[in-house]
Amino acid sequence: MKYTDELFENIVFKEKECDYIQCVFKNVDFSKCDLSNIYFEQCKFINCDFSNSIYSKFISKNNEHITSKFIGTNMVESHLENDSFKDCSLKYCNFSDGRINKTTFCDCDMSESNFISLKKFNQVKFDNCKLINAEFFETKLDKIDFRTCDISGIRVKMEDLKGMIVNSYQAINISTILGLKIED
Repeated sequence: MKYTDELFENIVFKEKECDYIQCVFKNVDFSKCDLSNIYFEQCKFINCDFSNSIYSKFISKNNEHITSKFIGTNMVESHLENDSFKDCSLKYCNFSDGRINKTTFCDCDMSESNFISLKKFNQVKFDNCKLINAEFFETKLDKIDFRTCDISGIRVKMEDLKGMIVNSYQAINISTILGLKIED
């Protein structure tokens, strides 16, 4: 089934296989859904709840997420392409083994989330995000700008730090990963 230019509002999502193109979702409950066989393109999600849903092997292109919840969402092996997330809660999300390209996260809480072994992580923008205790193992952070973000407790391998953009305060915190001891 395929929907184009539809509005879905105040519903509990139950579809198993479907394509949505240029649709708007407002206050839709996607929580605990398996969205693996659902395709969204150029859709807008406003105040939706994706908590504890499965986005595994999911493809999302040119979608906009505003004030939505993704707490504990499984996005393993998913592909986010040119998506945007604004004022969203993405705590405890697992983005491992996926691809994130040309995607923006603005004013999002992504604390305790996993970005492990991402196959593609290019032109990703984090603006004023909380990435407290987030894990970036085996994910190259070259040209990723974290200057406006809270990256306290970030976990990353030393070899993945090359080219990562941070402010001077963050650089001091990152130095502990390098085993440096700073004394005055």
